[in-house]
Amino acid sequence: MTTEQIPFSIAGELVANLGTEQFPARLWSWLHSTVEPQSYHIAALRFRRPALMSPVENLDVLFFAGHSDPDESRLALSLYQREDEWKRDEQLLNHVERATDPQLILSHHQALPPTDYGRLIAQSPLGEECTLIGSERDHVYTLSIFRRRDAPSFTLGELGRLRQLCSFLFPLLAQHARLSATAVSGSSDVLLQYLDRSLSRARISLSPRERLVCHAAMEGITVPQIAERLAIGQCSVRTYLDRALNKIGVGSKSELFAWCVAVSETQTTH
Repeated sequence: MTTEQIPFSIAGELVANLGTEQFPARLWSWLHSTVEPQSYHIAALRFRRPALMSPVENLDVLFFAGHSDPDESRLALSLYQREDEWKRDEQLLNHVERATDPQLILSHHQALPPTDYGRLIAQSPLGEECTLIGSERDHVYTLSIFRRRDAPSFTLGELGRLRQLCSFLFPLLAQHARLSATAVSGSSDVLLQYLDRSLSRARISLSPRERLVCHAAMEGITVPQIAERLAIGQCSVRTYLDRALNKIGVGSKSELFAWCVAVSETQTTH
């Protein structure tokens, strides 16, 4: 499908919803039903790049939509938004820093590093990813279209059709970003919500201090920093953390995050 083949009714509906909470769902519905029926999930990002070939300064998550669990999608994007995650995405960053004309890259996510983000994606249904890239002055926008792991790979014809839509899609993404605040909460809030939901589902009760220390540990905050934040000794921080981990039945921060994912997956499949 080329830009000229997009019905006026579809284009008008998308434009009418720019800047609203309905825009991601409307865009996803059209892409999934008409353009890419094998799609499972989409995510849109905005990178700030002050000049061509300059390093990316920061990243905004604009929105996501599709069949993936919303809570897991929000958590994954929040984890990716951390500097040490998106800056590892060298394949994408190389294209973002050089982008002038619309581009398309294909990713398989078969060898992600064993970080919290990498483990979450490895346990998710997300498979092959086609990322469309478009630039506008000091920003570069990406729209990632995911298939399930068990879905067939994109064909050259399908990739070509998606590439033809860039001139239509990226002005929409840029205008939507200007009209709306970024849609995904910061990683701190999302991690706290994720931990609380997992504790509730597993019927595990932590004291307020144990909960705060667990959350800070999942955020990557060091013991001295936690102690300073809570105005308690470092030994007390370790005691609260050990108590919490014992109640949950895990032995480390990494195991704590994996436990949260496992609890979520168990609840989803039942």
